[in-house]
Amino acid sequence: MLKLIQCEMRKLKRKHFVSFVIFAALLFPIPFTALVLAGSMGNFTGFEAVFGLLVTMGMPIMLPAVLGIIAAMLFFMERDNDTLKNLRIIPTSPAKIATVKIAVLYILGLIFAFATMVSSMVGGLIAGSELTNIGENFGIAIITALLYTTSILPVVIAIVGFNRSYIFSVILTFFYTMFDFMLAYGGLFATTDPMMKMITNIMPAPIIYRWQAVRFVDPGTPAYSVMEPYFLPLWLVALTVVIIGVLSYLAIVRIYNKRES
Repeated sequence: MLKLIQCEMRKLKRKHFVSFVIFAALLFPIPFTALVLAGSMGNFTGFEAVFGLLVTMGMPIMLPAVLGIIAAMLFFMERDNDTLKNLRIIPTSPAKIATVKIAVLYILGLIFAFATMVSSMVGGLIAGSELTNIGENFGIAIITALLYTTSILPVVIAIVGFNRSYIFSVILTFFYTMFDFMLAYGGLFATTDPMMKMITNIMPAPIIYRWQAVRFVDPGTPAYSVMEPYFLPLWLVALTVVIIGVLSYLAIVRIYNKRES
């Protein structure tokens, strides 16, 4: 398994996609640092403000979008290069290949989390603040990355199932990412429609944000009073996302196994 993961990482490295993940993680810190320099965000300033913006707004957009594109590359690589037959000679089961590709997505998600943490520290220093709660914030970054990596697995089901072009996969990824993001920051609190409420209770981004908001919304503010009934503990958020991830993983393996067997 480890050797297969190394092979997949080498393929991505040759195409410079590991660098692409790091570059994507460095896109949002620049405008977010400028925003923090322009004025404080409630009781959060400097490093805490930059980190809060990156974790609650940068990761939900960039990480699923980047991983969706990379997932398409990982699952289409053998098809496009006609190299799957070489893997069958080893032999390696399609289920194991699919598992390795998903594992690579999680590794890249952790790399994204590390790059996000480093960039937020740099932004905090530029904003002139001390770097506090490094360990705790790094833990939050890792957990957030793992949750959002899992959140993209339903899209991977469609990518593997339809087995279409890269363009189709990119469009699907961006549509899903933006729809999920808008539900987290709009539909969750604004809508009174029962169907929309139900969707916000099963889509990953709104659920993840209900855990993040506990930390990144100032207590005593009007926003906190509005959002407090929606807060969720981490264990419940993790359980919900894990269920989504396990079901998605089983579907991906089943579809990929049937397609490539």
